[in-house]
Amino acid sequence: MLGFCHLFAGVMIGLLLYKLSGQRILLIASAVGAILPDLIDKPLGHFLLADSLNAGRIYAHTLLLLLIIVVLGLYYWRKKSNYLLLAAAAGVGSHLLLDQIWQAPVTLFWPLLGPFAAADFEGYFTTFTIKELTSISEWAFALTVIYVLLIVYQDKFKKLNKVSLWFERLLPLPSILLLIMGLAYLLSALFTSNEEHLLVGVVAVLGSLVLTYTLKNKVMSSGEPETAHLNPAKR
Repeated sequence: MLGFCHLFAGVMIGLLLYKLSGQRILLIASAVGAILPDLIDKPLGHFLLADSLNAGRIYAHTLLLLLIIVVLGLYYWRKKSNYLLLAAAAGVGSHLLLDQIWQAPVTLFWPLLGPFAAADFEGYFTTFTIKELTSISEWAFALTVIYVLLIVYQDKFKKLNKVSLWFERLLPLPSILLLIMGLAYLLSALFTSNEEHLLVGVVAVLGSLVLTYTLKNKVMSSGEPETAHLNPAKR
């Protein structure tokens, strides 16, 4: 799965967590978690370990890393009543799901099933960049992420306040466009059996529903969710 799809999924999870907890920072934590496996493994596997592995799904794509983050998150929650690491774990979990990492059990259950298998990805970053720039869904996901961040953090982007207010007037257009794109990808997957199109379609449709739900409940447009006043410290 490509990068902005992962990031978009993390942002949507973060929006839901923000709605439920009143902690806006959870959106960022989940978004970072959603791209963390690639931020670690791509440079590590394709640069530092290029001569031995040259693979982009290694240590950070394992169940072991996810469990470590979950355990640390539970400890941090018990001690500090903070969900930051658990939100990051949710993002990491979404990454593993979208990468269908269960299809590579040696990676998923490392080190139980032996060492990582070496791969051959010559010119990986060039190929990856071309795919990102030529993918319609990636542009849609990237623009939606920017859109969400500008609205949720409009108080932090005072110089862009007019832009944020103008973006708010677009509602619910982004949700509708995501839904249309998602349905188009699902239809394509139905006729071509393309698993990636299926996943992109599911992410887009679910993202559309999340946007509609959060906007309907004024999570984004008000700058703070309806529950935020219950505990100002959570802001």
